[in-house]
Amino acid sequence: MRFFLLLSIIILSSCENKKETIVNRQQTIKEGMEEVKAFYYKKLDSLENVKETDTNSAKRLEIAEELVSIDGKKSVTLIKLQKEYDSLEVELKKY
Repeated sequence: MRFFLLLSIIILSSCENKKETIVNRQQTIKEGMEEVKAFYYKKLDSLENVKETDTNSAKRLEIAEELVSIDGKKSVTLIKLQKEYDSLEVELKKY
């Protein structure tokens, strides 16, 4: 009887540790997503400032290409992080 009690305590403890690990990973993912967004908007502002001051059409084209590039990178990174976050959310519901 004690064996089963001890076993159930160990299993519950293990589940609690897994939940804590998942929650911690989700928090890390959220922070990563915020960093990606902050970098994107900082870069966007920087490029917009250069675009306003530089009238060279070749430079404007280069800036436009870079804007598209960083937007694509941001989207890919955020989608990847969101998928991982969602999979952890599903895993968390099991506990």
